[in-house]
Amino acid sequence: MDWFIQTLWLVPIYPLVAFLLISLGRALPKPLAYDASEGHGHTDASEALPLLAKKEVAFALTSGATLMGLVHAIASIGWLFNQHNGVVAIEKNWQWLQAGDLVLKLGTLLDANTVMMLFVVTFISLFIQIYTHGYMNHDKGYAKFFGYLALFNFSMLGLVLSSNLIQTYMFWELVGVSSYLLIGFWFHKPAAAAASMKAFLVNRVGDFGFLLGILLLLGITFTSGFWHDYLSINPDQALLSFQGFMPMVGALAKGIPAWLLGLIGILVFMGSMAKSAQVPLHTWLPDAMEGPTPISALIHAATMVAAGVYLIARVFPLVAASTDITMPFITIIGVITAIVGATIAVTQTDIKKALAYSTMSQLGFMVTAMGLGAYTAGLFHLFTHAFFKAMLFLGSGSVIHACEGEQDMRKMGGLLKKLPVTGITYLIGTVAISGLFWTSGFWSKDEILAAAAHQHPVIYILLSATAGLTSFYMFRTFFMTFMGTYRGEAHVHKEDPVMTAPLAVLAVPSLLIGVLLSGFAFGLPAFGHYITHGLMSELSHHPHSLLDAMFNKVGNASQMVGLTGLVLAFAVYGMKLINTDTVKRVLAWPYELFRNKWFFDDVYQGLVEGGFMLIAQMSSTFDKVVIDGVVNGVGCITSGTGGLIRRLQTGRIQTYVTVLGLSVLALVVTYQVLMVKG
Repeated sequence: MDWFIQTLWLVPIYPLVAFLLISLGRALPKPLAYDASEGHGHTDASEALPLLAKKEVAFALTSGATLMGLVHAIASIGWLFNQHNGVVAIEKNWQWLQAGDLVLKLGTLLDANTVMMLFVVTFISLFIQIYTHGYMNHDKGYAKFFGYLALFNFSMLGLVLSSNLIQTYMFWELVGVSSYLLIGFWFHKPAAAAASMKAFLVNRVGDFGFLLGILLLLGITFTSGFWHDYLSINPDQALLSFQGFMPMVGALAKGIPAWLLGLIGILVFMGSMAKSAQVPLHTWLPDAMEGPTPISALIHAATMVAAGVYLIARVFPLVAASTDITMPFITIIGVITAIVGATIAVTQTDIKKALAYSTMSQLGFMVTAMGLGAYTAGLFHLFTHAFFKAMLFLGSGSVIHACEGEQDMRKMGGLLKKLPVTGITYLIGTVAISGLFWTSGFWSKDEILAAAAHQHPVIYILLSATAGLTSFYMFRTFFMTFMGTYRGEAHVHKEDPVMTAPLAVLAVPSLLIGVLLSGFAFGLPAFGHYITHGLMSELSHHPHSLLDAMFNKVGNASQMVGLTGLVLAFAVYGMKLINTDTVKRVLAWPYELFRNKWFFDDVYQGLVEGGFMLIAQMSSTFDKVVIDGVVNGVGCITSGTGGLIRRLQTGRIQTYVTVLGLSVLALVVTYQVLMVKG
């Protein structure tokens, strides 16, 4: 056990080695890369691949690396449970760069947040990789895809374990690069290539603000001498170490204006806005569905979008220090995102895009919780959401795979009989995300609603309405896909056990993980018992006060709202009691608004074409007319003069003598004229 804790730095190294070996296997020359069995007349295409790039080897390397990480994660859970007197974080750093007094370190930080995210990333990634073996089995880029998955895991695990904000930013960018490669994996499809580029560019906008926040924070605290004094007392820590954020923020609050502290918090939060798809930097997330379904599940459940909320948790002392600027800003963005995502999801007919907007809305709940100060509630929902959202996406992939690539729910229906495991697990995920019947989503979502009811009644009403809308659109996807009669043309294939086994496994935490960590089951402590230990308890709502509130008006109202959404979805899409065309006509304006995704993409397209493109065209015209005109004009003059002189260089002595004589004659005549005038 101790060895796994002491060697926690190996967790991101495992997938990095897997990525390098798979990449090396694809690049090695044939004599070095092939095994002895090849070259003997085999016709199987897999026999024509390098050894390290074969399916079995690529799968074993990537899943084996993730499994080793999961073993470390389980050991870290044991370590956490043994911290009876409060969690004492373990930080280890190694010097990386030094420039004068500026010393940058790379290291690992093990605390409650690390344990939570480490388990989520490794556990869910492992089962997604098992699922991928069935989903991508016939894809020509199988080994390359697993190599990219390994790179993605390396980036995310490095981010999770980072001991300081500078190191976090490095892995933050690597996560962006990895997602670009995976979203655009089917690069031969124009839509996939465009989606990967869109995701990359939109995230650069948020990351630019994140970088400015880091530089501003570093500049102020480093030049003031805070880190020199702090690190002299804590030499094992690093510059911008997360363990030093509490005293750092205390020093900042005394030394800089409140507006500047708020600005730093908002700039750092911009990174979370892009990664966690918060309005207005959310438009990349639904387009990311162009990638293979396993990466959709990985991005939406355990890794990329979760990184944004995880970042807020890491810098929470900075966020909480600006209660008049940063926290209200985060709350407003979170509420708007929750509403926008849910309303768009209602109109989607593509099953993956409906789930994508669902993810966006749920992330809005988490961010709102952080903005309200409900630190544990936001992280609890991040934790539970990872399991049932991964299961939902993998379930949608199983449907798409069985329906020969069809994603339109209007061409589905009646699939519960043909895909029973997929249908049942999808129903479990739908109930969980709707927060019904004490499933995991009930406990985490209602903690957020309880915090909202305690902090701001208007926000509570908005989030409760959004929760009802969540129940409606999620049961809508279930009824359209699995109930009724089959409306498609594709031949529905049988379920692949390799793909359904992970669904069955993920169904267990989707049902039970919430109640097990509620603080009311089997004497186990609540989720917040460990998360709020130490300094964070001063900044967060006490978890038990939120749980108590759930058993009063908040919990009862939440169940009623969720059941209302279920009944309404059943009436419209199950029993067909309400004609959807009639609803669209009656609610024409809001329906068009939601169907067109609140026109965010249209506005951005207009800004690009009408604004940036106009500036680009003006710049191009100035470059061609003025800059190039001057340069080309000088060239033309030089070229013309050279041309005239060249005509005089005929190579004939008679011509040169004649020119020389005429020149001398001209000089003599000029001289004589000037002498006469003089």
